[in-house]
Amino acid sequence: MNTFVSLDDATAEIVVLRSRFIAFVYHIESESDAAELLASLKKKYYDSTHVCYAYVADTAGNVTKSSDDGEPSGTAGAPILSVITGGGYKRTLIAVVRYFGGTKLGVGGLVKAYTDAANAAVSKAEKRINVPSEIYSATVDYNLFRKLSGAITRSGGKITDTVYGEKVDFSFALPLPADMTALADLTGGKTEFFNRGYRYEIY
Repeated sequence: MNTFVSLDDATAEIVVLRSRFIAFVYHIESESDAAELLASLKKKYYDSTHVCYAYVADTAGNVTKSSDDGEPSGTAGAPILSVITGGGYKRTLIAVVRYFGGTKLGVGGLVKAYTDAANAAVSKAEKRINVPSEIYSATVDYNLFRKLSGAITRSGGKITDTVYGEKVDFSFALPLPADMTALADLTGGKTEFFNRGYRYEIY
């Protein structure tokens, strides 16, 4: 598992010779996520001329796809994909809806327009640093919970869930490689921490 950067959802619009280019950035978890979002866009913008897109659906950059949706080959999907890969973004979909304004832009003009539209949306999207993390849970009294919370934060981790009752049931994430030594020492080795596996977390 490697740290990667994704983007929060965002949108932007540019106009080039009366053609409207509406760009959308989405965080996705899979190709099926991308397919659902694209189907929704095509339904909403049914009267548009084109809905071009590209995505990187995995965390390694191996699952990619792009579409010109009827634009001349290589003028839309590839430039959009270049914006994603050039920024090093993963699990990211960018779609650009075009309404034709009556003036042909030519190959170079189309490449620039789709690139500019994608970049405009990316510039509005918040970047998410996804860090591979180990997840733990435990049950402790309130005084110890306060001490552990501080120690987890100082270790670069975060509390991800808490349930307050007679005691505190909580879960937390620590960036890999997770070092539990300080937390175990803080509890005198008397608290049992349950390993819940690995996942990406945003800190």
